[in-house]
Amino acid sequence: MSTRYGITASGLTLAAGAGVFCGAVPVGYAAMLATVFTNPAQLAALPGALALGALAGLIVAHGTRKTIRPKLNQRYRRLVIAGLITMPGFFFIGGIESLTASPAPSRWAIGFILCCGLAGVVVHYRWRKRRTLEQHARRVAEYRARQHLAAP
Repeated sequence: MSTRYGITASGLTLAAGAGVFCGAVPVGYAAMLATVFTNPAQLAALPGALALGALAGLIVAHGTRKTIRPKLNQRYRRLVIAGLITMPGFFFIGGIESLTASPAPSRWAIGFILCCGLAGVVVHYRWRKRRTLEQHARRVAEYRARQHLAAP
């Protein structure tokens, strides 16, 4: 169901998910850097995270080959690289609680991730609104140009 400016609940949900995804990656990398100093033995999970990220990138590339941007150049390579970059962050984000005795870092991490999700919603809303208003202005200009040419 579309609302004003063609904004849908599913579009806002996907934008929030993308924002949360983009917010979780830097938090996970910060946790990975903290793990280097607090518990280096946990870094043994890094090769597995990289392998799982590459596999996830291949699966996403194969699953989206006909639906999302079907003519995306070098789809498999780009999505494998994206998986290699993001998956280690997701592996180490769960270890934030064990890094310190205080729960404050995990609360800040969750707050940052949720703020990124909210930013994704705001960016999506503004993009759709701008795009819809530009299309409307273009259509009005075309209509007026046709009316001007049709008038004697």
